Amino acid sequence: MKLKSIILGIATTAVLLAVLVATRMMVLTTTSKEFEIREIETVSLPEPPPPPAEEIPEEDVPPPPPPPSLSDLRTTPDMSQPALPVSTHKVDPRLAVDTFFSDQPPSPLPTIVKPRPKTVVKPKTPKPSRPTVKPSPPKPKSQYSLGELDRKPRLLRNPSVTFPRSIRGVSSGRVVVRVAILPSGRSQYVSTVSSTHPALIPLARKIANGSRFTPPTRQGRPVKAVMTWPITIKK
Repeated sequence: MKLKSIILGIATTAVLLAVLVATRMMVLTTTSKEFEIREIETVSLPEPPPPPAEEIPEEDVPPPPPPPSLSDLRTTPDMSQPALPVSTHKVDPRLAVDTFFSDQPPSPLPTIVKPRPKTVVKPKTPKPSRPTVKPSPPKPKSQYSLGELDRKPRLLRNPSVTFPRSIRGVSSGRVVVRVAILPSGRSQYVSTVSSTHPALIPLARKIANGSRFTPPTRQGRPVKAVMTWPITIKK
């Protein structure tokens, strides 16, 4: 029994394998349709004409509505506006009416402005031209300051003086004088501006009158000049 069952199992297995192999070897051919792409031309058709208007017979036309009556023309009240008071008192138009007076004076009558007469402008007659007079050249000054000179005068020599014995406790003094330098270069005393001691003034005057400078010049020619000269006198 065992041998028969084994042989039966082997035979069944072989049959199944044969069926599987046969199904694998079978080729199913499927036929598929091929699609072809073609260009389609679009054609625009003209618009169809509008349908003819239907003629309505006069018998079927409804009559126009009647006009609104006076009762339908009532105004609707506006709720946003305040209500106006209505007087029920009757006024007799035959009664006399008092004349109305105003406290303000009446407005003045308009004033008439008369046109001003036109002024005739006479043409100006040209005045005779005066002959032009050339300005005369400025006269040369009698004396000049140091700023008006070509260069500052330079001291060449001055006289020697002796320091006074009456002045004690100091070894020198200073006197500021104004001097005039002539075109020749000689100096002249003009006035005293200040001094440290009155006893030195006569000595400063002697120096101012006896000194020599380089001649002061203006535009290349010798002139007279006035300047302030501080003179220091020592022992």
